[in-house]
Amino acid sequence: MRGAGDRGKALARWLATGLLVEEVDNTVTLIILAVVGGVIGLLILILLLKKLITFILKKTREKKKECLVSSSGNDNTENGLPGSKAEEKPPTKV
Repeated sequence: MRGAGDRGKALARWLATGLLVEEVDNTVTLIILAVVGGVIGLLILILLLKKLITFILKKTREKKKECLVSSSGNDNTENGLPGSKAEEKPPTKV
């Protein structure tokens, strides 16, 4: 029978195998494991969000580059390509 003096002692019971097992309160252990698991989960979530954001930014940058490169062909280069403004210049009179 439990009295007022043995509050801090763990309860012990005999198992069917003949072993004496002490019952221990696992509340602190469960709290620690929950905090560690939560921190690990939060780190995984942050890393996944970082990857997703960098992927989206990279795709939007590629679209902007494509728009700048794929112009109509009427540019100021004088490399002799058809449609360039170099051919449209009137001949100079001497």
